[in-house]
Amino acid sequence: MWGKIKHWVEVRLGLEELINRHLRSYKTPKGANFLNTLGFVALIAFIVQVITGIMLLLYYLPHPDHAFQSVQTITNDIPYGWLFRLIHNIGSNIIIGVIIIHLIHVFLRVSYKRPREVTWISGCIMFFLVLLTSITGQLLPWHQTGFWQTTVTSTIPAFLPVIGEGISSYMRGGEFVTGITLSRYFSFHVVILPVIISVLIGLHVLLIRRQGISTSPSLEPESSKTSSTEFKRENHPEGRPCFPHFSLKRLFMVMIYFAIVFFILTFMPNLFLPPETNIPANPLMTPESIRPAWYFLAPYQLIKIIPNDIMGISLVVIFSAILLLWPFFDAKEGERNILKRPILLSAALIALTLWGIFTVWGMY
Repeated sequence: MWGKIKHWVEVRLGLEELINRHLRSYKTPKGANFLNTLGFVALIAFIVQVITGIMLLLYYLPHPDHAFQSVQTITNDIPYGWLFRLIHNIGSNIIIGVIIIHLIHVFLRVSYKRPREVTWISGCIMFFLVLLTSITGQLLPWHQTGFWQTTVTSTIPAFLPVIGEGISSYMRGGEFVTGITLSRYFSFHVVILPVIISVLIGLHVLLIRRQGISTSPSLEPESSKTSSTEFKRENHPEGRPCFPHFSLKRLFMVMIYFAIVFFILTFMPNLFLPPETNIPANPLMTPESIRPAWYFLAPYQLIKIIPNDIMGISLVVIFSAILLLWPFFDAKEGERNILKRPILLSAALIALTLWGIFTVWGMY
């Protein structure tokens, strides 16, 4: 019976040929390790967020009079509602950590050089959009933490000259955070941003498949003889088939991702849910301490320590633009092994160290 079903599907879809072409015949470069799977892990994490978000959406009411209570109902009354809420909450933080490590790994491998400039840019844009998705998601439960984090976040762009007030007003839908803000953030969080991210994921994956996975510069240097006007795909003739070797690495890292999520869920379920998340939003009661999420602590602290608000925000914008367009700042052909580029390596390590210091500083 199973054989007949398999044959029926094979005749119509050609799964065997598809698997051979895209898995068994598709080779990954020598030295492809577990860190090379982080992009795939981020994809799985995004799918988990979409699935859990849809489950929450079935019972969530995007109205300031009902949003907080609907989230409490999901958590306390709906069967397994607490599970989907915690997975969604924890996953939203883990996915950002995965993407940050992935970007650092790609940068240290200098894998952003020609012909992968667009791949890097699309990855950075997705990272920024995931951060925006997290920002919009903070307000939806309509609790004290989300309300006041949104109040602070939507005020920051106002310090920019000319366009600042317009950006802040558009984010809030008015002068203050109200039900209009909630409706606007709900639209972006549930529809607009996920759709744009999905399109960029398709572009990102297409570019990787067409160009080939970036090689390890110390083990398998890429050919640099290709003209800048020619397309050349890295085939990695000495590499290993994606299936089963690299696929097993991917599966292992996905299991690590789920293990971390469920470890936090079991032993530290409130790690990303401070006590104020159990208090409904109150515009007349400001919490003693308003801090952004951990991934915004570094830029937040940088803005705080610089006396001029415009200069602080401008620095964050400039750093973001440099990160996005870095392949064009380092476009000159040359050494890809970062260990042989001490200036670039030192600059990267200093930037990471400062980011860590500002994050810890902003936390305490």
